[in-house]
Amino acid sequence: MHLCIEKGLEMSIVSVIIPVHNTADYLRKCVESVRDQSLKDIEIILVDNLSTDDSPAMCDAYAKLDSRIKVLHLPVADLSTARNAGIKEATSEYIGFIDSDDHISSTMYEEMVDALVRNQADMTYCNFCYEYPDMHTDSPYPNSGEVHLCSQREVLKEMMQEKMSCSACTKLFKRELFDSFLFPEGVLYEDRAAMHQCILLCQRIAWVDKAFYFYVERQGSICHTVKPMNLYHHFLSEFARIQFIKEQALFEGKELYVELTRIINICFALFKQILSMTKVMYFREPIEDMRQKLKILLYLSKEEIEPRCYKRLRKIVYFWKPYYFFNFYFKKKDWRP
Repeated sequence: MHLCIEKGLEMSIVSVIIPVHNTADYLRKCVESVRDQSLKDIEIILVDNLSTDDSPAMCDAYAKLDSRIKVLHLPVADLSTARNAGIKEATSEYIGFIDSDDHISSTMYEEMVDALVRNQADMTYCNFCYEYPDMHTDSPYPNSGEVHLCSQREVLKEMMQEKMSCSACTKLFKRELFDSFLFPEGVLYEDRAAMHQCILLCQRIAWVDKAFYFYVERQGSICHTVKPMNLYHHFLSEFARIQFIKEQALFEGKELYVELTRIINICFALFKQILSMTKVMYFREPIEDMRQKLKILLYLSKEEIEPRCYKRLRKIVYFWKPYYFFNFYFKKKDWRP
């Protein structure tokens, strides 16, 4: 690991970790949005993870330009590894994350620190907007501007029901949380797979009902890249959520039935999609792993899974080879139970 550091004289309040991988076209807007924060006591850690464009040089140039910026150059291209490396270098009381193709509003960290301190919280989170190529934005939240104190259980349920983002980027954490939690390395969809484990460490959580974070919709990002391995990692993250819901008894009755059925249908669809786009001989182990995980779900009770979903699940678990043969080789568009 090569480390290029320019340190200020005073300890900052927030360390902002920005993993960077081949995002030279977006990096300037991202970094400038952090440099221009109304909260100036910020440490910015740029973690280049094996970029092949102009990103490494841009990071080094920023370190010379602003004494608040540190740069790490990693020999591996992995978001979680980059985040964890940034955590180890961070010196501030609070830690936040930004993806290098996104950007934030100018008061994000000032308002989130204020909410965290006033509510004596372990973590605070905000809303987000989608930003499209034509520069228009869209947010799925009310954005009232109010600050709410939430319980751990409330936040976990909201996250599992997709009512709040599971992304680490819309959150600000107390540094000590990372004494017990690091991001799982070598996997995609790491926030979906693991953020709930971090929230288990939080006793008090504050929500700032404002859209501070801008997700830039672009081609080439992981969430828009349809490859068998990406789909497999997405499947693993959804299966982890099913396990978590069961272990923590987050829902009961109709709520449990609805949430488990919804996530199982996502797993089912991902498995079908992989079968339709790859040859089994080149993807045998992941396919068998998914099949075995789906098989485990057949042991759910009738109070936990919709009957139609159960029938579809059973059919794909035990009769996936005929489906694969006809769908892959004869290009059937869908498979109805």
